This record gives sequence, C-alpha cells and structure tokens, in this order.
Amino acid sequence: MKKFLSMALALVLLLSLLPTTVFAGGDALKTEDIKTVLNAVTLYPQKTGYEELDAALERVLGPVRKADVYTQLKTAYDWTIYNIDFSWAPYSQNWAPAYDCFNVTHELTYDEGLQEVIPFEVANRAYHALTEHEGVCYDYASLLAVMARYIGIDSYVHTGMFTFEPAYGNILGHHGWVELDLNGAFYIFDSQRDYRLSGNGTMPIPYDYFGIPMDRSWRYDQETELNAARDAQFLSVTAERKQLASVTAVTSASCLVKGTGLYPLDSEVTLEAVYIKPFLGWFDKNGSLLCSDPIYTFTAHASTRVHAICEGEYFTDMTPKDWYFDHANAALERSIISGVAPFEFAANDKLTRAMALTILARYAGDDGTSASSGFADVEEGSWYESAVNWGVANGVTNGYEDNTFRPYESITREQFITMLVRYAKVDVEGVELTYADLDDISGYALDAMRAAQAICLIEGYEDNTVRPQNLLTRAEGVTVLMRLINWLER
Repeated sequence: MKKFLSMALALVLLLSLLPTTVFAGGDALKTEDIKTVLNAVTLYPQKTGYEELDAALERVLGPVRKADVYTQLKTAYDWTIYNIDFSWAPYSQNWAPAYDCFNVTHELTYDEGLQEVIPFEVANRAYHALTEHEGVCYDYASLLAVMARYIGIDSYVHTGMFTFEPAYGNILGHHGWVELDLNGAFYIFDSQRDYRLSGNGTMPIPYDYFGIPMDRSWRYDQETELNAARDAQFLSVTAERKQLASVTAVTSASCLVKGTGLYPLDSEVTLEAVYIKPFLGWFDKNGSLLCSDPIYTFTAHASTRVHAICEGEYFTDMTPKDWYFDHANAALERSIISGVAPFEFAANDKLTRAMALTILARYAGDDGTSASSGFADVEEGSWYESAVNWGVANGVTNGYEDNTFRPYESITREQFITMLVRYAKVDVEGVELTYADLDDISGYALDAMRAAQAICLIEGYEDNTVRPQNLLTRAEGVTVLMRLINWLER
C-alpha cells in the first residue's frame, strides 16, 4: 500500500511539473502571447523588386501564403535555422564585425520601374543565404528581414553588441539581428541565436529569441546611428511605392551628361551636356534628333535612354585612344559606312564580303546602273546586290569558280586588299615582300599585296607577319579603306 501511494504521489508531482501551455523560454514572449501579437498585425506583402530573390522567396513562403501571420513568420524563422550553416565563407575575413568584407555579389535583375524598398546590400546577402545556405548573424538577419517584408511586416536589420548566453560565457560580442514593427511596438527576432541553441539546427528550436519585446532586450546594445542610417534605406510596407523611370545617357568621347538617374514616373527631367568638341545634340535609340540644345528637358513617361553626341564622334563604343577612331568617324562623315546600330560601330565584328564591297562601292559612287553580276547566290533586290554588280563591272571582284560570290562569308585580309588595289588600279613593280608568312599569300593576291605595301595600305605585325588569311574586322577594313582614300586623294 505504501509503495502504491509513493508511486501515485510521484506521478502527481511529475504531472504538476509539466507545462499546461508550450511557450518559449528565455526573454521571448510565451508562444501564445507572441502568436496573439503577430496575428493582430495587418499584412502589406512587399516584393523586393529583384526577380531572382522574389522567385526564391516565393518557393519558401508561397505554400503558407494563406496561413495566419504567426505561421508565416514562424515558417520563415524556422527555415533560416534549419537551412543556413553559420559560415564566414562568403567573407574575406572571419571575425566580427567584418560585415563590410562580404565578397560575393550576385547579379540580381531589378525591375527599374519600381522604387527600391531595401538596399542592395541586404538583398544580396539575403539571396546568398537563401540560395547558398551559408552566412553569419548579419546574413541570417538580412534574410529574415527580407522574408518578413515579403510576408508584409516592417522589419529592420540591426547591429550592435550582444551579451551571449551563459553557455558562451556571458561575454560581449558584435552581433546582428532583426527587429519587427508589430503595430507600432518593436520586437527582436534573432534566428541565429536560436540556431546555436538548437545545436546548430540539429535539435528542436527553443524559440528563446522569437519575439523579444524591447523591455526584455537587455542582451542587445544597438549601434544607434548606424542602425538609423540603415533603417532609412528601407521603404515601409505601408508606404506607396512609386513607379520610377530610369533615365540614362550614352555619350560620345568628348561629352559628359548631368542629371541621369531614377525619376518618379511622369516627372520632369533636365539633362545637361558638358562637352569639349561642338555638341551635335540628343538622339533617341533609332538615331533621330531629339534636341540640339545642350540642356534637354522632357517628361519621363517611361524609362528613357538617350545619346549625347559631339561633332566628329558618331560612335559611342570607341574612344580617341582606339587606333581606328579617326578612320571610323571619317568614314561615317563621308557616308561610306554606317554602324551595326545607331552610334554603335562594333569594331571587332567580322567584315563580310558583301559589307566590304558595299563600303568600297559607296566611296566609288556606285549609281546602281551596273548590269547583273549573274552570281547564283546574290539575291535580287538585296542591300548588297548593286555593290556586287558594280564590283564585277569594274573588275574589282570575280567571285568564285562555282559562280558564287558568297556575300555572307567573312572576308580575309588578302581578299579585301585585292579588291582595293584592283579598284585603284595600282601598278607597282620591284616591290619585294619579306614577311615570315609570305607563303601564306594566295597566288592571285601576291601582286596586290606588293602594291598595298608600296602605297602603305598595310603594315606587318611585330613578329614580321602579314597574316593574309586572317578574317578582317570592321575596324581593320575601314582603316585600310580610308588609307587608300587618303592615298588616292593626295
């Protein structure tokens, strides 16, 4: 009987020790209390605007989108604990507070039509933690803050000194955490510390840091000024997000533009050109003149890209330091060449046979009256047909033995040199070529290459080669043509 009574008393004592409500320990509110606080919050879901980050967030939080606020935030909190390993791997230094030593930058695509709601630094760290599953306390905080905003709660990344738990010696150390604005009252959510207390995410989460009110935040000593500056970079989830227009300018070499950037949609924008050479004007992407005055004012109804061009500088993808700069611009002024797109020369693109013959025909004044070349692969009515007809009529090109011209085939150095020399009717005797790769010159091109050297159309390379079979670039082709023109006109 005594044994039975002893067992019964022990059972009663054991039952009395079991909590009737499961709640978090530490400084956080009890589970039921923080659940009540969270579920009283009105959500204003806020996408980041970074396409890749928003897609990754939706994969994690999308399945609980219709759940209550508590469940949504707990899902985000738990995810950071069970899926991120504490690691200094993305940093160049492994000590705190080396947060500025984060050395991984992800190429995130931002919708420039939207006002930015979080700083790129936070977005970049959040995306790294979300996809690479690593980071330090600052990165846990960045991701949780972004997740909370995606759910619809104002959140901020804060840093400062932290008093660690007794198991860690109650020492002070630099730390990063999240603070949420829950109906005007701030609460700390620190998943990195619960990660540590759950055996680095290998055991149940104690939730000691899931919802700490400010009157219990004795462990946290904020860097007030630094946090205030960072907070100012976040747009509240309740704020109206402005539609923005991105205004950019591409300039020629002697021009700078003031006033570019992001502007509220439908607002007035004023751009000012600062130039060295005479200013030609502002042009749109199609090459149409918008304004010839150095100060250009317009309304940004959409994202706008303009070209600011100075006289003698018609291509924005080259500088005066490029060896072909003067030749390309001079050729455009004479309507011998055009860009691959307005203001784009594409110097390193290969020159096709059709392109090469067309620029020569333009200089020669082809009037389009030459008889048909008869080549089987020259399309009637094509942009290059007249130039090919002119080339055959004037003995500039003979095509190939199979009665083709091969217009879209890249042209070699010796082929173009031969066309130019035939056109100019250069006849030079006694010139000897001494290039190391002389044997690479085709028999039909040998005399033309001699003539080209005599009138300085070509120069050998530093290794004493002429590389006759190399495919010609647009820069090389225009340069050689302009040399011939200068020689002819002298």
